[in-house]
Amino acid sequence: MEEINRNPHILPNISLLVDINCDLFAGHIKTVLSSRSEDFPNYYCTKQRRYLIVFTGPLWRISAILAPRLYISRTPELYYGHFQPLLNAHEQFPDLYQIAPKDTSLALAMVSLMVYLRWNWVGVIISDEDRGIQFLSELREEMQRNVVCLAFVTIISTDTMLYFKMFTKYYNKLMMSSAKAVIVNGDKESHLKFNFILWQSLDIRKIWVSESQFDMITVKGDFLLNSPHGTLILSHQHSEISGFKQFLQTVHPLNYSNEISLAKLWWTYFKCSLTSSNCNKLKNCPTEIVLKWLLRTPSEMSMSDTTYNVYNAIFAVAHSLHEVLLQQVDIWSENAGKELEFDSWKNIQFVNPAGDLMNMNQKVKLNTEEYDIFYIMDFPPNFGLKMKIGKFSRHFPNYQQLYMFDEMIEWATGIR
Repeated sequence: MEEINRNPHILPNISLLVDINCDLFAGHIKTVLSSRSEDFPNYYCTKQRRYLIVFTGPLWRISAILAPRLYISRTPELYYGHFQPLLNAHEQFPDLYQIAPKDTSLALAMVSLMVYLRWNWVGVIISDEDRGIQFLSELREEMQRNVVCLAFVTIISTDTMLYFKMFTKYYNKLMMSSAKAVIVNGDKESHLKFNFILWQSLDIRKIWVSESQFDMITVKGDFLLNSPHGTLILSHQHSEISGFKQFLQTVHPLNYSNEISLAKLWWTYFKCSLTSSNCNKLKNCPTEIVLKWLLRTPSEMSMSDTTYNVYNAIFAVAHSLHEVLLQQVDIWSENAGKELEFDSWKNIQFVNPAGDLMNMNQKVKLNTEEYDIFYIMDFPPNFGLKMKIGKFSRHFPNYQQLYMFDEMIEWATGIR
């Protein structure tokens, strides 16, 4: 937001404002259950401006539940979580758009990594839904082409009763397998995530291989896919944002009292507690931990895929609003933006400050065919290592698609 508001070439003399809701879903449920509600979408009795657009995420189910309510008020919804095929149904979600690219080469990238590391006996754990089943189908095809064998396949049920009934069998199948590496994929909002939280207290000595949506911290502050041997994560490849590392090293929540995301960031890394009355307030932040954060090596800091999606979403709105205002100068001067119809963002194409091309047209949506490969090791208490050890690009010939940094692999993992 600050970067856009400082830029004289985007929305000159206009500042973007954001209203961050700590628990929009809870407010929606309260409205639904109430017999009488004064909460009408985009309707105000006072002289307030309507929302031009609503960002939702990273949980796709909440975005899907809120979509009908936003549709009634004709408010566009921009989902910044990982790409979800179910949200791509235009007939069901006509005003919802996903900023994240589609994963079209994830299975190939993972199998290429298995071949490089000479792991030809691999287990797979997925969730029992469209995303997981589709990935398993693509993975089987790539494994057959590259002579990599499936040691076992565990499909985590989405039915709660069946899941708890099968929990012990899931664990036994994993522990009885001689496979060193296990690929994890599917819906992180399903029982798949809960399964790994329950497994954290157990001594499971496997190397997890997954995608960036599972590169996350649990409420206890532990890495979700924690393993004594480390975890390999494939993340969407994107250019570095200038000034982002410096921003993280100098930022303090007190300077951004309305930004809950910064409060959560400090809670995650500093173990500072959040007061129940105000989600923006922090307490119990040890000075030595804060200083350690400020002195961290800049190379360890990078944007996650979700953060990068939010970054691009804000720029997409700014660019499209800029184009609307250029075409409707007279209307804007008369109405001061109060009733501005805003739907042109769906066809915007622009180059973000990092130099990456962004195309918001759903029909020609860019696919992800390039990944960075990270090795993550969690060292309790409160310390972790995340290092880039390679990259994958489908744009190159087969023998050049995967490039690994051998020195980094040997230093960080010892798996070669």
